[in-house]
Amino acid sequence: MFDFGIFMLYIGVMTIICPECKNDKNIEQKDAEVGRWFECDYCGVSFEVVKLKDDGTIDIKIIEEEK
Repeated sequence: MFDFGIFMLYIGVMTIICPECKNDKNIEQKDAEVGRWFECDYCGVSFEVVKLKDDGTIDIKIIEEEK
């Protein structure tokens, strides 16, 4: 396991920390691509992958959705 602050990498699995509620969201590393949306299982906030970094981590942003 490698800890990069808000992202932890396991073999083939990435754990993203929800920027809203701080709970974990596990995703397959192969699914981490720019433009991909994910939803937090706890608070329902959607976020998007905006950048893949050379060290294997990603940048995400909350997607503002009108309700």
